[in-house]
Amino acid sequence: MSPTLSNAEILRCQQEGYNAYLEGKQPRACPYKLGTPEGEAMGDAWFRGYAASKTDRAKANKASEQTGSQ
Repeated sequence: MSPTLSNAEILRCQQEGYNAYLEGKQPRACPYKLGTPEGEAMGDAWFRGYAASKTDRAKANKASEQTGSQ
């Protein structure tokens, strides 16, 4: 049975992951225990936030490079 997380919990976990990337933390810094169903769900949200931050940073860097070369 999959745990049910509230939208607020999911968003909080995603924001924590997003901020972790911006702070220069490694993916293994995920604070959630991945051996439990709830930990897995929270860890998934954390990693989604981490990946989103990484993607946003890459897009910003690319846009900056394109603007700087004009």
